Amino acid sequence: MENIYLHIIQIWFYIRELQTEYGKGTVMAEKPDRNPPDDKITLIGEIADELTAQQLKQVRQMIEEKRREKIDEAKEQVIARMREEFAELDLDFDEVMGVNRRRRRRDGASTLPPKYRSPDGKEWSGRGYAPAWIREYEEAGGNREDYHLPENGEQDV
Repeated sequence: MENIYLHIIQIWFYIRELQTEYGKGTVMAEKPDRNPPDDKITLIGEIADELTAQQLKQVRQMIEEKRREKIDEAKEQVIARMREEFAELDLDFDEVMGVNRRRRRRDGASTLPPKYRSPDGKEWSGRGYAPAWIREYEEAGGNREDYHLPENGEQDV
């Protein structure tokens, strides 16, 4: 049932093309100044008015998938053109674009080992702003060194 609307749209466009090609009247009650992309969007809107929420959800998923496919195709075409242009200039695409370079982390995640640990098990590397648990402890008169972890070779006192 869900694909019947797509078939109706395809048949409508086929009939419209035939009528336009052979000059047989106007299609539906359209305005003569409308261009075909607007007609398509209007038709899709009219069909959407007749669909249930579940059917609209399926159509949305299908359209999103088609959109991703078209974006991927466009990316591939652009990259292919760029590779050709780089080849004409005797440049290596991957080298110029930095495809094989190592990338730095941008998610803010720290790879540093913890330097401080609270009794609750919360950890801090000692870099950047002090976390709330350290600030609260110090505001209450404590010393952050109470939570300092022993480094390699140090003895815990």
